[in-house]
This record gives sequence, structure tokens and C-alpha cells, in this order.
Amino acid sequence: MAQWKTLGAGTALSLLLGSTAALADVTAQDVWKAWTESLAGFGYTFFTTSETVAGDTLVVKDVVMSMTRPEGTFDMNVAEIRLQETGDGKVTVTMSNDIPIWATTTAEGVPPVNTTMMLRQQDLTMIVSGVPENMAYDVSATEMMVEGSGADASAPETEARVAMTLREIEGAYTLDTMDGNTITSEFAAASLDFTASGVDPETSGLFDMTGSIADVASSFSAFLPADTDMNDMAAAIAAGFYGEGEMTYGAGRFAMNFADESGPGSVESTGEGGLFHFSLSGDGLEYGADGGAATVMMTAPDLPFPVSFSKQSSTLLMSIPIAKAERLQNFAVKVGIAGLAVSEELWGMVDPMAQLPRTPAEFLIDISGSAKLLVNLFDPAEVEANPIPGELQDMALNALRLAAAGADLSGTGAFTFNNDMGFPMPKGAVDLRLVGAYALMDKLTAMGLLPSEQSAGFRAMLGLFAVPVGADELTSKIEMREDGGIYANGQRLQ
Repeated sequence: MAQWKTLGAGTALSLLLGSTAALADVTAQDVWKAWTESLAGFGYTFFTTSETVAGDTLVVKDVVMSMTRPEGTFDMNVAEIRLQETGDGKVTVTMSNDIPIWATTTAEGVPPVNTTMMLRQQDLTMIVSGVPENMAYDVSATEMMVEGSGADASAPETEARVAMTLREIEGAYTLDTMDGNTITSEFAAASLDFTASGVDPETSGLFDMTGSIADVASSFSAFLPADTDMNDMAAAIAAGFYGEGEMTYGAGRFAMNFADESGPGSVESTGEGGLFHFSLSGDGLEYGADGGAATVMMTAPDLPFPVSFSKQSSTLLMSIPIAKAERLQNFAVKVGIAGLAVSEELWGMVDPMAQLPRTPAEFLIDISGSAKLLVNLFDPAEVEANPIPGELQDMALNALRLAAAGADLSGTGAFTFNNDMGFPMPKGAVDLRLVGAYALMDKLTAMGLLPSEQSAGFRAMLGLFAVPVGADELTSKIEMREDGGIYANGQRLQ
């Protein structure tokens, strides 16, 4: 329900601040007409108390935009919008500095959540230009702030307050309506500051957080096919819908204090920045994130001392096909974190004599392959009717890495799959390399963390699956063959 509320606010604000102007013609009346048609297309109803022309300016007062869905309701009220014709084929749009927003989200078995927000802006200006079929606008503002509060209707004492402020905003948007709607946008802000406070409805604990992020920027492009219901994503994608975007951000900080019946605590973090990106089309769905160095420090009532964690970098990628097709389609999954370290206080709890190496940990898994998708994943009826949504054709382990406490495991491999039996039968192999395992087991045993009999069992298992190739270095080739057998270094295991 929170996602629906965010979507409602985001859609209305983007139309108000973006595509509203992008759809505009050279006159103020055409700008306003295009905006209202866009809102209606997204499911909004609206009314105004007056629309008057004063010289070269269309003045619209008391604009109320509303949306009602099974998930709840959304309302926004703009006291005044002024659309001024500049005389050179452009229209300048300004509006009230304060814009109230109300939302109620509902779900079965859960009390309704009432949210009240206020959008405040300084020096917000939109300049519309272009031709009727391909309009563009530039937007700028000194500052934009969203302040909000929300609480369960049955428990007003759980009210939470949130505020977000963007400063030094610049943006550019276009909408080409020649054949469907092609949207492009760019946005940048010098900083994003946010605060939140309230009561946790589950624990009744208090929390208070602040944070800031520098150099926020984003880009977005999309194509919305004409005469297509965007609530039916399977049909929209079949008609050619696509959307892709990227957001980058700079250095940031975050701090939160909290308290409950067990006592107070805190979390503080700093980071160097990173990026998010996504795309959705008939070619598939892709989501990715990359982050730079970051540090987190926390205290809690059940911790005897502050603890901290840090990383040098992190990466996440998921790419999957979504549309039914006879051809093979690619997929990929990648998850990694580098330079993961914990504070000496935590190390001291398990290794007070510093017998284990304190080297930062590394983790990486990188998988790719191809499959034949038998259903459209955005069609619920097709997914429900087909318990097996696709056929796996091949898969590659491009990289595997797990390094911690002096031990290092790495590997690569590849498999193909036979689907003639109704389920994928693999054929292929993975090559593994393990360094430092014996030394780690010896140290854990000496510290009393690993019983000697378990250490002996692990050594016997390694002897079964791996081949020594150096001092505390093992390799292993795990194969799956056409006969259904599993082999380790040529010896059949199953």
C-alpha cells in the first residue's frame, strides 16, 4: 500500500511538474487542455472553481485532483496555476508555493493509514517550447520540500513525520506524441536532505532520523504506445512499451536515534555515492545498483559496545526475460561486496588473541545464461495456468569468490540443460579453487570454536572432493554428465 501511495503522488507531481508542460502547445489554453487530458488518462478526476484569462495569462484557481483505487484514495489541491504566453511561442507556468496532498491507503485486515503532505517550493518555473507533436520544457527551482505525516486511523499515537528537501533543481523534459508518447527527462539537484521521526507501530518505540545526499541526478526515457491500457502491462509491452532510467548520487550521511522498552540505540552511516539503473521492455526486466565505500556504526541496548561495519564497494544486477517467445532469451544475476570489514571490538568477541587474519571479506557470484520463456510474466492468468514458466537452456558461472578469515574460495563453470524429460537435466562442470582452508580450520580448532572431530570430518570431505596442488591449496572439478552421474575429479559420487 505504501508503493501505491508513492506511485499516486509521483504520477500527479510528474504530470504537474513535467509532462503537463511537455504536452503543451504554443498557447496557454492548449497547455491546460493537454494537462487535464493527461491526468484523465492516468485515472485522475479533477475540477476547478474558475478558469479566467487576464491579458496574456490563463489563471486557474482551486485545482483539485483525485484518484480512487481499491488500495485507497489520493487528493491534491493547487490553489492557483498561472500559464503566461511569452509572445515568442513559449508558455511560462508558475503555481502556488504550497500544495497540500492527502492520501488514505487500505488493505484487508489492516487499519487504514491516513497521510497528509505539503509540497512547498521556491521560485519554481517551467518554460514550455516546441511544436504540438513534440513539446519540451525546462524546469528550475531554488528549493522544493515535501513534508508529511501519517498514522493508522485506529492508532493516531503512531503518527510519523517525514520531510525531504531538494535544493538548486534543474530539469529538462520532452514528450513526442507523433506515434504514441515518447518521454525523455533529465533531473539534477545539488542536495537532498531528509528527516523522519515518530513511533514504531509494532514496538511503540521512538525513532528520529536525519540524512543528506549530495549531487542527485537522474535520467529517464520511455515509450507509451497509443490506445494502450497501461494497467495491462503484458499488452503494453507487446505493443512496444519500454522504460529505462538511471539515478546517480554523491556522498551522503545518515543518522538515527531510537528507543524502546529495552533502552536507547543509534545508527550512523556515511557513504561515497553510487548509482541505480533499470529498464523494462519486451527484451526483459533489468535492475542494477553499484555503491562505493560506506561505513555504518551502531549502538543498541543488547550490545556491550558500539560496533561498526564498512565496505569498499558493492554491486547488484538482475536481468530476466519477461515476454513469451520461441527464441532463447538471456538472463543474468550478479551480487558482490568487496572490502567488507567489521570493528575490532566484534573481532575481539570471537578472537581476543587475534589468531585469525583481519583481512576484509570478499563475496561475488556472477551467473548468466539463456532460457525459453513459455509465459508472459506480466500476465497473471498465464503464470497461474503454467506452473513451469520456462525452459532453462544453458547457464554459466562466470565468477564465484568467497574470501574471509584467511580462506579463499573461487570458481567458474558452465552447464547446458536437456528439457526432454519435463525438467532440466544439467550437463557441464564447475572448477573450484580453495586456498587457506586447513589453516583456518586449525586456528578455529585451537580457539575452541570448531571441535576437532568436526575439523577431521571437514578434512575428509575435502579429501573426497578436492585435489591438493600446493601448500594448503586445493582444486576440484565437479561434473554433471549425460548419464545423470555427478563426478568429482573424475570419480563418480552419485
